[in-house]
Amino acid sequence: MTEEKNIDKNDGKNYECDLSIRWSKIDASILPFDELDKEIMCFLRYNARMSNAEIAKMLNTSEATVRRRINELVRKKIITGFSALVDLHSIENSIKVCIRIDTEAEKLDEIAEDIANEPDVLSLYRRRGQNQLLLQGLFLNLEAIQEFEDKLATKPGVIKYDTMIVSKAFKKDPWVGI
Repeated sequence: MTEEKNIDKNDGKNYECDLSIRWSKIDASILPFDELDKEIMCFLRYNARMSNAEIAKMLNTSEATVRRRINELVRKKIITGFSALVDLHSIENSIKVCIRIDTEAEKLDEIAEDIANEPDVLSLYRRRGQNQLLLQGLFLNLEAIQEFEDKLATKPGVIKYDTMIVSKAFKKDPWVGI
């Protein structure tokens, strides 16, 4: 295992990259990129606005190498985009919920397609081996949750659902800040 590069918000030295930690448990020879690519991804994950020149300086390589590596990671669809992480909770005091939805087998895909289009739904997954969907949602208030549940209860093929309201995050979702 190689020594991990750390990035600090101020000087680039004290941030431990979650990707490096995750991928340190995998045989590096089976990953579709090398250590330099991984380090570039870590810097971009920490701050997608970081310039190629800044990354190159931190990694002691050329700006052209960083640019070429990023372009190749995008071409391979390993990097799928660059985003700003917005802490929605600091703006709107949202309520995050997790909902388990039991469905009739033949209606599962249709229900999932319909629910996935709801603006308050952050993510939607099928549970393996079950006719269940797992939903994460972000709602502005309790009334919005109730309206969503009322619509859910009337969908043909929904057998039952269980809504869990998140009261405290011990590890926040970086995409929404909750």
